[in-house]
Formats: sequence, C-alpha cells, structure tokens
Amino acid sequence: MWITLFVIILIWLLWMVGSRIWTNRLLKQSATVLSSEDFEVQSHGHDIVDIREPAKFKAKHIFGARNIQYMLLKENHAALRKDKPVFLYDENGQFVARIAKVLHKDGYNQVNVLKGGFNTYKGKVKSNQ
Repeated sequence: MWITLFVIILIWLLWMVGSRIWTNRLLKQSATVLSSEDFEVQSHGHDIVDIREPAKFKAKHIFGARNIQYMLLKENHAALRKDKPVFLYDENGQFVARIAKVLHKDGYNQVNVLKGGFNTYKGKVKSNQ
C-alpha cells in the first residue's frame, strides 16, 4: 500500500513539474513575460485583458483591464487589434500561456503576459469589495 501511495505522489509531482515547464516554454515562444512592475508601466494606455471568470474580475482586477473569458477569447479574438500590444493575465499564469500561443499563431506579435498572474500583481487594482 505504501508503494502505491508513493507512486501516486511521484506521478502527481512529475505532472506538476512537467506542466510548469510546458507552460514556461509556451510563454517564451509566444509572448513577452513581464514582472508586475514592468506590466504596470508598459500596459498603460494599451489593451489589458483579464481572462478570468467574470465573478473574479468583478471582485478585483487590474485598473483599466477588461474581461474576456478564456474560452471566449480562444474562440474569437477579433476584439483585439493585431497592430497594437496586448497585455494578458489570468489568476496564476496557467491559462494565459495557451491564449498567448493561439494569438501568436494568428499573427499577434506584441503579446505580453503578467508573470505569475493576478496573484503576483502589485500595481493599481479596482476592487468592488
């Protein structure tokens, strides 16, 4: 029984590490990853997109951001201009890598992503709490 538990934990750890490596690789190929400070400075006056669920967005989001859910943006990103920088973030940086890849394949060359997601952001936020 202990061996089975050990194998399950080992597989889970390998999955988590592999997932993180894959996410980082996708981001490096598809977008510029910015620290919280750089994201706040560089995104000023540009299109900031929060891909989290609407409830989380309404509770608290980066000042000036608009909410386009992950699935909606993945299916139709016509609301974004290809000729201007796009700044994306999610909760913790997992889903944003996939969106960055989709946008990059579709010709968006100025995709910027918040490193670590909203959980790591230290700039101006709008809160409804």
